[in-house]
Amino acid sequence: MTEQPHKQRNRTERAPLHERQKQVHATLSEELREEYGQRRVRVNVGDTVEVMRGDDAGEDGEVVDVDLRDETVRVEDVTIEKADGEELPKPMDASNLRVTELDLEDDVRAARLEGDNE
Repeated sequence: MTEQPHKQRNRTERAPLHERQKQVHATLSEELREEYGQRRVRVNVGDTVEVMRGDDAGEDGEVVDVDLRDETVRVEDVTIEKADGEELPKPMDASNLRVTELDLEDDVRAARLEGDNE
């Protein structure tokens, strides 16, 4: 891979969606790390996360939306107020989050997590 920063930025910005999924990962809590034997996992809608960095550090909430085009995650209880007073979920980078509870309704996701532990 090239070491030139502008080429790395271009590759990240122009990446197809199936490659962008790899860039929307968050670390797991200590209990989940021990249970699944992994350090990080892709953030999905329905997961419960804790904000680790920024003005909203320490807040907990459920993931409402994962936008692969912008590579952002929106958390339910972390909001930003618009000029007209409306509150919207604040877009956050996945690296600033810690997953505290996984949504395992997807059988494929559950099997993938369990399979990596063996």
